Amino acid sequence: MRVKPLTGFGAAMIVMLMALAPGCKTTSGIILLDPQGDARPVTAEEVEELSGDNSTYLLQVGDQVETTFRIYDYRDGEVPPDYRIEVGDSMEVRLVAEMGDRDTYKIDVGDLIGISFLNNWPLNATKTVRPDGMLTMAEVGDVQAAGLTADQLRDRLVDLYTKTGIISGEPKITVNVDFANPDRLESMSRDVVVRPDGAIRVPAIKSDVRIAGLTVAEAGKAIAAEAAKVLRNPPQVGLVVFPFINTSLASMNGLRTVRPDGKISVARLGDIQAAGYSTEELRKSLEDACSAVLFNRVESSVDVTTVTGSRIYVGGEVGVPGVYPLASSPTALQAIMMSRGPSRQARMNNVLIMRRNPNGKPYVFKTNLHVAMTKGNTENDVFLRPFDIVFVPTKMISRANMFVEQYIEELIPFGNNMGLTATYYTNTQKVDSTNKTKSFNSGLTVLPTTTGSVLGGAI
Repeated sequence: MRVKPLTGFGAAMIVMLMALAPGCKTTSGIILLDPQGDARPVTAEEVEELSGDNSTYLLQVGDQVETTFRIYDYRDGEVPPDYRIEVGDSMEVRLVAEMGDRDTYKIDVGDLIGISFLNNWPLNATKTVRPDGMLTMAEVGDVQAAGLTADQLRDRLVDLYTKTGIISGEPKITVNVDFANPDRLESMSRDVVVRPDGAIRVPAIKSDVRIAGLTVAEAGKAIAAEAAKVLRNPPQVGLVVFPFINTSLASMNGLRTVRPDGKISVARLGDIQAAGYSTEELRKSLEDACSAVLFNRVESSVDVTTVTGSRIYVGGEVGVPGVYPLASSPTALQAIMMSRGPSRQARMNNVLIMRRNPNGKPYVFKTNLHVAMTKGNTENDVFLRPFDIVFVPTKMISRANMFVEQYIEELIPFGNNMGLTATYYTNTQKVDSTNKTKSFNSGLTVLPTTTGSVLGGAI
């Protein structure tokens, strides 16, 4: 069965455990530890090369960023041709009669109609089309006019007066629309605001007109198409748009703090992931989020106003393990000193530095900082990167003391009136345990074997 090799940070942890194993060779320089168990010396320059370019700052929890959103610069009523109407935009909707000739214009309610009889001028009349679409003519009564062209109304009047016989010969009649009723379209013209559903309501039009997302020209055509369903003559629609988007974007601008969950909240956009992103990546995320709620392309900018500082982690045998700002401890030795220095049990000649390069590949470096502390040789003092882990392992002598304390002094049931002196050897290091009462010497010796430690001697 083929075993899949370990990858990622799990491999780095195994390397760390291997580095902490008893008998691990100590060197005077920097060692790169490989997950397969190999190790090779590297220079400080090679460490930087392996770590990759890490110049881009990644946002962290606690950072403050200022977000700014904008679109075109324009004055009210002078929007660019490709501007798309947004929810909240206000506009003047004006309907006017389309200019045309008499052959296509259909008479409508309120129009003023001039009717002339060339052979019988006493019948001449100027009539207004009533709300029922009718007008009243002498000798023939009510005549339907609305919906007819001027020529169609003339033909109907000629037919009606021919039947009455009051005019000798064929009646010679002319019909002109002297004045088209402007009030009908004026009453439909309104100042409206695009509702949250993206629609507007125009008086006398039976249904809402959804115009959000349309350009000004497209919105005018959509309104005209709906108006034509209730009007006998398609109107011309004029729109003067006063965009609300500038006000809307203003509510999205401002200073925001990256929360503990790594996100920031932006009005209309909701929660956006920020921690772990560069400012350019966050800017693109904001613009993508805007495209889901706005119809116009929004340009955004992200400026970091307050930086909490890149962090590094220090653990092991140091005074105060924890998280520290990178700016205060740019090298491994300075990080250890920032954490109150190494403890008495610290093995400074085998300090481990775990790092992930920008591509996510983990590395473990082992460096000898003992020479830096004792001889002032700082070549081994590795410069740290954001999120590096500095681990100071425990001396072998400390492990032996822990063995005595946990497995001998606490397990052997001696009373307070008896003493114990134990001498044992671990990897050639001799350690004497504490003699509690000095009233009894057992001569106990602990020797390492292949199967485990064996207690020798007699009590």
